Amino acid sequence: MATKRSKQQPKTRRKPAQTRSSGKLSRPVVRWRQTPERRLLVLENALCRVEVWPEQGGAITSYVHRPTGIDIIWRNPYGQPPRLHMLDQPIAAGSDLFDVMDGSWYVSLPNGFFAGDYYGAPLGTHGELRCVPWTVTEIKRGAREIKVTLRGPSVRTPLVYVRELTLRAGSPLMEWRETVQNRSAESLPIAWLQHPTFGGPLLDGARLIVPAKKVAVFKNDNPEAIQLKAGYSGDWPYVPERVGGAMRDCSIVPPAGSGFDHSVQIGEFSAGRGCIWNDKRGLGFSMQWDLNTYPHAWSWNSAGGIKRYPLWGEGHIITLQPSSSPVGRFPDLLAANQLPVVPGKGEISTVMHTGFVHSAEGPWA
Repeated sequence: MATKRSKQQPKTRRKPAQTRSSGKLSRPVVRWRQTPERRLLVLENALCRVEVWPEQGGAITSYVHRPTGIDIIWRNPYGQPPRLHMLDQPIAAGSDLFDVMDGSWYVSLPNGFFAGDYYGAPLGTHGELRCVPWTVTEIKRGAREIKVTLRGPSVRTPLVYVRELTLRAGSPLMEWRETVQNRSAESLPIAWLQHPTFGGPLLDGARLIVPAKKVAVFKNDNPEAIQLKAGYSGDWPYVPERVGGAMRDCSIVPPAGSGFDHSVQIGEFSAGRGCIWNDKRGLGFSMQWDLNTYPHAWSWNSAGGIKRYPLWGEGHIITLQPSSSPVGRFPDLLAANQLPVVPGKGEISTVMHTGFVHSAEGPWA
């Protein structure tokens, strides 16, 4: 029989379980953290700490390796204080994206990278779900694992994004279950892209390790605006530079401030995985995904190479972006039948795993 709490027994807030000897978390915990600008949901175990910003498209704003304190998520130096709203202005040059991009890991859909029309709905760069408010619909706390579910409804389309994050005791990996739901009766094609933006000290001397064979550069409308040869396709990781033709190794993260910038598409994966690996530290950040969902990946690498808007010569960044489709504008991908389809009143799902690793191959070799 349950007993009533006496008046002499005040309620106490439960603290994260810790071992007395080491101070490490003996079980995973999930909690809220309030800052002056945002309310963050924190998932944490002995090996990592992940912060999620539900109100800003479910963005992952921090992903920390607890033993070293290294955070793999880049922070936009022009994003402080956080950019909460897009300005009332035309969508041009990605302005709708950079108004609110403080770094982070966000999802891009249904129009992929490029701004454009989606069946009559005007959508900006990387779509709208990256900046609309999501809600936390469920939090499950257990002795061995924690699980949180977030829901992000689109404003301009009938699509709903559902993300379920699971973190287990003693595991360096977080599990993501990503689902796109279609509220309409009409089947809808989508360009679906994960967009983590990596930065911080792990990038110093790092390489991008992927089990891929091919690399390509988008045939840019303004080829003189990029450093690599537009429209090139060849063997990973080498791409000729536009000026001089020297072969650039796109797997190497150039030093901060070196002036490099490039964006490439990586293809013909033998397995859905990749790692930002730092040999000197013996540490990397690894991602694993389903090739049936994401057969392609994009990688943007910038080390002060964007001299004007939006980075003004700053930024030390690399991305590894698993993608459902090749680089291209939505109408072109649709015409080429290169888009997955969400059935009417249905959904499609996929599972990913991410985390800090001590091998360039991660745990999936």
